[in-house]
Amino acid sequence: MSRFASLPRLISVAMCFALIAAACGSSSDDAAEDTSTDETTTEAASTDEADDAAGETEEAGADAEESESEEAPASDGVAEAMALVAEASLPVTFSVPDSVGEVDLAALEGKKVAIVSLVQAVPIVLQWEEEMNAAFEGSGIEVTSFDGKFDPNEWGRGIEQAIADQADLIFLLGVPAIAVAPQIADAEAAGIPVLTSLQGTPGKTTADVPGLVGDVGFDYRIPGRMLGQWFVADSGGTGNALILSSDDNTSSTDVWGAMEEEITRLCPDCTFTREDSTVPEWGDGTLQQRTKSLMQADPTITHILAVYDGMTLAIEPALVELGLEETVRVAGFNGTPAVMANVQAGTAVKMDGGNPNMWFSAGAVDAVFSVLLGGEPVEDSGVPFRIFTEENIGDLDTSVEDPMDWYGIDPLAEYRTLWGLGG
Repeated sequence: MSRFASLPRLISVAMCFALIAAACGSSSDDAAEDTSTDETTTEAASTDEADDAAGETEEAGADAEESESEEAPASDGVAEAMALVAEASLPVTFSVPDSVGEVDLAALEGKKVAIVSLVQAVPIVLQWEEEMNAAFEGSGIEVTSFDGKFDPNEWGRGIEQAIADQADLIFLLGVPAIAVAPQIADAEAAGIPVLTSLQGTPGKTTADVPGLVGDVGFDYRIPGRMLGQWFVADSGGTGNALILSSDDNTSSTDVWGAMEEEITRLCPDCTFTREDSTVPEWGDGTLQQRTKSLMQADPTITHILAVYDGMTLAIEPALVELGLEETVRVAGFNGTPAVMANVQAGTAVKMDGGNPNMWFSAGAVDAVFSVLLGGEPVEDSGVPFRIFTEENIGDLDTSVEDPMDWYGIDPLAEYRTLWGLGG
């Protein structure tokens, strides 16, 4: 059955708006309490100490029984973590909300969509953009791209250019809407709806910015929990982790907040510290040098957990320089091909969490279709996640993400079949 076939081709957003100016590195309230770049040191919740009173035999026996009962959750936590990691290492299945279906292609013909990207220099962002373009093929929509270069001024300029070009919809790929609220207000005044994406949890920022019609993506707390679970399982419940965040990305706090909560829940004897590194520092040598300094300051670190796997491309060389590539184990999230290749090659990068990125990209295009056809966007398309280690990465072709090879599904073919565009 055709979706929105009888609806108007475009509904102009007519909400009142307020200009909001904020830094692009806004962080989530429901992550952890401290979102500063200063080092945050946390010891995972430990078991209560037995009373230090060495009283009567009966009391000592009671204390011993209490100690035994309190030690049980530690081993249980490791067992649970191992089971969760094993489950997350399996191929995924395809399932999307029932509202995803056939689109009115005639109503989409000639529409113009402007994509304003966070920064095309980050491989995964460029991959999402290329995949969205592939998903748009055959829809009759004209798509333009603008590289925001991780600069709020450029993000705003991209939106203003789209307004001048009379785009029918503006899609912000990873751009925090709060940082470009004035430009979104300009788009609203021009009758152009704006979608943003990947802000931590689907819908997280929709209500924060007047004129924003949706925030599509996947739940970054899930890979955060996966990283915590892998660390607990891999360390046997005794590890000391260095968590490296990148809080100039809005989703970073969701990742490390969930990671810290999961470690604390599963592993009373684990410890962790956290340091922050901005995106520009990943490639200018700063993160590599900082990693060396942090490792030299605390030689007991057993694991480094990066909220984004692109950071590991600076972390791994630092460990090699220090001669620690065989003893310190690294993990990250995003399923970037270069990082997957490092896992496969047996480097210090031992785990990469990934998701079928084409699933997000096709889901983002589905949200665009919905808004252009007068409907509500599906903000959470149910993107699943998978853990990759030396145990399951095998002989996968890591030169490029192939969702059928990596995850056992073809999201683009599935979506295009649902849309009526063919597989």
